Amino acid sequence: MAQHSPRLFSIEVRTMLEDQRWQPVPGTAGAEIYPFLRKPDVCCSNAYLIRTPGDILLIDTGADAGQMDRILSLVEDLLREAPRPVTLFLTHCHADHCYRAARDRRFRAIPGLTVAAEETGARALESGDPVRTVAELMGWEIEPLPVGLPLLAARDREALEMGGGIALHRQEIPLRSGETVLVYHTPGHSPDSICIRLGGCLFIGDLLFSTSPGVAGLAGWDQPALLASVGRVRWILAHEPVSLCCPGHGRSIPAAAMPALLDRLQEEAEGMAEVGAFDRERLADALEHAVDLLQESNRVFAAIAGRLYALAYRLDDLGEAAEARRYQDLLESDQIDTFLADFSRFADEFETGKKLEVQLVLKAVQVIQRIEAHFAGDRLNHVVEASLLRRTGRLLVDFMATITGSQDHACLAAADLPPVLRDLIAEALTPPFSDEAFIEAADDPAAYRAELVSRLAYLPLFESVDLSLDAESPLPPVLVDRERFSDEVAGVLEDMAAAGAREIRLTLRREEDAVGLLIRGPAPLSARRLRFYRRKFGLAGASLETFGDDPGLLLLLRPAPS
Repeated sequence: MAQHSPRLFSIEVRTMLEDQRWQPVPGTAGAEIYPFLRKPDVCCSNAYLIRTPGDILLIDTGADAGQMDRILSLVEDLLREAPRPVTLFLTHCHADHCYRAARDRRFRAIPGLTVAAEETGARALESGDPVRTVAELMGWEIEPLPVGLPLLAARDREALEMGGGIALHRQEIPLRSGETVLVYHTPGHSPDSICIRLGGCLFIGDLLFSTSPGVAGLAGWDQPALLASVGRVRWILAHEPVSLCCPGHGRSIPAAAMPALLDRLQEEAEGMAEVGAFDRERLADALEHAVDLLQESNRVFAAIAGRLYALAYRLDDLGEAAEARRYQDLLESDQIDTFLADFSRFADEFETGKKLEVQLVLKAVQVIQRIEAHFAGDRLNHVVEASLLRRTGRLLVDFMATITGSQDHACLAAADLPPVLRDLIAEALTPPFSDEAFIEAADDPAAYRAELVSRLAYLPLFESVDLSLDAESPLPPVLVDRERFSDEVAGVLEDMAAAGAREIRLTLRREEDAVGLLIRGPAPLSARRLRFYRRKFGLAGASLETFGDDPGLLLLLRPAPS
């Protein structure tokens, strides 16, 4: 482990801002800052209150009522000590940064208050634009907020050439105390996003969160502008005396740590050329998917956990105690149960109105990322069917595709369905081991244990099921993601077998200008399960149809171009 220099470490600690305490602003002659630092939260930003002998500055207000009460109390005390102008600088016009400024009459009645915002954001604030402020997405009512100081207008700014045809617009705002506030235009997260510098503190708004799920694609989000602004902030850090960066959410960041964070931001942004708009329609789709995701995560984990418990018991019974402990340790059921229980509690709070829609969506991302990390690698290859592992691995990818509005059709290719389905049925009915392999592994302890685990973990789901395929001939090739389609069909067959099916019939036939696969089992799947499969098969290139109370499913696929 690398050792930190004690001297450098102590300097870093001293330069980090402490929550809700007056402390010096580095690089100034007496300015002090009182930060309101919060854990990253889509509902409320940080706020930074600054006092100088001649000015009171506020960087964002956030949207939390309690935070605003504390801000108002401090501002009242400061004005009582010495009347002076109060200026609110908004890093951008999103409601989580300015909602209380727009809605709180006490704040707007502060004597000598001026609101400063980049000129395009100023127009959105003054008109109470529910889309540009993302208040509509949050389900909040926004009011018009007068902006007395539109920032970075052509007459007020200077253009700093950075090379490559990219300019950085900067505006200087002198304070009565003799200090200067510098404002830099850094669009991308939103058209009006700015960075603000006072002394060695650079307030960077939501720059570092611009590629986050549910943030990328917000109204006004612009990938090329964001990439250019990453370069602009690199220039600021290289040419201006910045020692500390203060984000819109979370803890302050030493300037020395920023290049690595900007590298990561740039890498993520470069892959987001196809991100769609994250609006009310996409939020509703993501919310529906999040609810389905909770059910599927519980179902998948129950299947995997049950398999691991049974395997560990059988191994221990055969005297393979060390191998049994390995699979018991692998399970770590309490940890996964905690993730899912946390998600379930969060969903309950959403149902009672305590959480917003966008919060539930982002919570789903967090939970599925944790589950995916837990089951990463090849540790379950001998225990769980490859099809189930692949379906589990796609949970996060598919959910992220819903949030970003991107859909990868690169895997759609021409395929003949009859051999695809015959292979699927053969795999479902054939154990993943053989007597020959077991005998050959007898002299190799590791290979022997792997073969033993495969046998003990095998669950013959279709042992008592008559599984058959009828196919019209000839049928044209179809455009499909073969592996994904096969895995989802396997999932449907497993659901039907688990529901007690003794006969499952697959029928391939022409359906007007499409090829149809009819799957008939004993009972219809639930509405939520059908919704889940409709989404999954859509990503594989197929559309799913049902017939009322008829238990059959019809999958329609487009013929491949000749």
